[in-house]
Amino acid sequence: MKEDKLFIIFSLVVLSCFLLSFQLPVTNGTIHSTFGEPRPDHFHNGVDISSIDKKVYPVKEGNLVFAWDKALFPLEQYPGVGNYCILEHNKKEKSLYVHLENNIHLQPRYALTDSLAFMGNTGRSYGTHLHFAILNHFIVSVNPFTVMPSIDDKKPPVIEGVYIKVGDSYTRLREGGNIRLTQHHPLAIQCFDAIQKNERCGVFSLKVILNNVTVTDVKFNAIKLDNKNKLTIKGLPFENLYDSKGNYLVTNVSYNPGINNLTVIAEDFAGNQTSQSISFNVVLDFKK
Repeated sequence: MKEDKLFIIFSLVVLSCFLLSFQLPVTNGTIHSTFGEPRPDHFHNGVDISSIDKKVYPVKEGNLVFAWDKALFPLEQYPGVGNYCILEHNKKEKSLYVHLENNIHLQPRYALTDSLAFMGNTGRSYGTHLHFAILNHFIVSVNPFTVMPSIDDKKPPVIEGVYIKVGDSYTRLREGGNIRLTQHHPLAIQCFDAIQKNERCGVFSLKVILNNVTVTDVKFNAIKLDNKNKLTIKGLPFENLYDSKGNYLVTNVSYNPGINNLTVIAEDFAGNQTSQSISFNVVLDFKK
């Protein structure tokens, strides 16, 4: 028993040291976009952050393995990511820094206190900021906040609306409402997380329970390639997780005739949670 307690304490110490070996790549940063959010046709594979001094630091000590800098290639156009660099931390972990200003501070190895560059607005960018990502063997993008100390966030996610999506139309579900369906249409959930100010960032986890059955339970902790070479989050490709408006999509739903009970639970990476429950009546009018 004593040995088990010592092992648990030792494991926690090792885990805390591992987590603290990662850091945010800026000081006094403001998060603008989080991991796994929708873009027009793909997942956001990192975190967008800005800071007043614009200095960018490595998330972990590492070696420079690649850099693209307009200052070095003046005759070439910026790629979509603009100026960027990749650091290798060990055989499996790499980190990516995107939209940097010209003149990256090139050196073979970086300590945690070495500035990589200044964040910029190069490539396809909406304003001066840094996009950073953590990669595992280049085939898995890891949510940075699963491996580094989280920032201060006391605001819970906001669930703005829950809808039944019929083609391009949306019917909002309201407590005690009535709806007639000719088939089992998907749910669309409009929710976001405001971290420090009035940001509309993605949530870290989303759970949906319909009539005591969990129809989706997704944690946005990693983006992986499936066996069909498609990027997925918990096995779900982009088109099965988001609709064209950026709402969270729940496709595997089956309604009961009569009263249906729905609960949506959204959580951010700081552990703040919001839930919303709705009871509504469904008339199933399936064509035979």
